[in-house]
Amino acid sequence: MCNNIRPDAAAEAIITLMHALIDISVIADMAHKHATSETEYAGAFVPHSLALMQFSADMALNEAKAILIADCENGGGDYAK
Repeated sequence: MCNNIRPDAAAEAIITLMHALIDISVIADMAHKHATSETEYAGAFVPHSLALMQFSADMALNEAKAILIADCENGGGDYAK
């Protein structure tokens, strides 16, 4: 990113999203294992897991958006045009 005060802003945003995807993957795996082994409690666990995944994704998207907006406002690269 040329003429960028923070050339690592896009990388920081991508890392934030990657961490969220890892969290979502782990939560989904735990929910799947729990649902297949504990049928009595799966009904409560799966919706809770879905809510955690949604929260994790929303937080990561908001953080990544804030990083990129701040970068654009500070004279970010070509994507700021």
